[in-house]
Amino acid sequence: MLNIYIMAFGIVLLLMGTLEVAAPLRVLALWRRWIAHRLFFLHGGMLIAAGLPLTCAGGSAAGCILFSFGLLLVFTGPFILIYADRVRVMFLSATSDMAASAGRRLIFIDAALRIAAGLFMAWSSARALGF
Repeated sequence: MLNIYIMAFGIVLLLMGTLEVAAPLRVLALWRRWIAHRLFFLHGGMLIAAGLPLTCAGGSAAGCILFSFGLLLVFTGPFILIYADRVRVMFLSATSDMAASAGRRLIFIDAALRIAAGLFMAWSSARALGF
């Protein structure tokens, strides 16, 4: 069951990364709207909920990497839950001052990281499932 979750999470990351590559400025505008929303603090809870199952992975080298990725998500979540206003101010002030080309580069870096993580997760879970 854990491998199916890892596969699904990897596919979602791949889809999000390709969407970011396809329309970087629209995605940046979407992030600005989400971070400015009053319910942004719930993003921390979503990070915790998404990362907690990954902390059950282990045993192999890929499992240790997935465990570390899960810990990163789980430990990042409380900072957003507690300091959502500070994260909001920092992100909005940083993105309001940057040019469109800098915003596009920022989204491309985020997309590359998402695609790399998604590919790794899909590969490791497909290998564990016997594909």
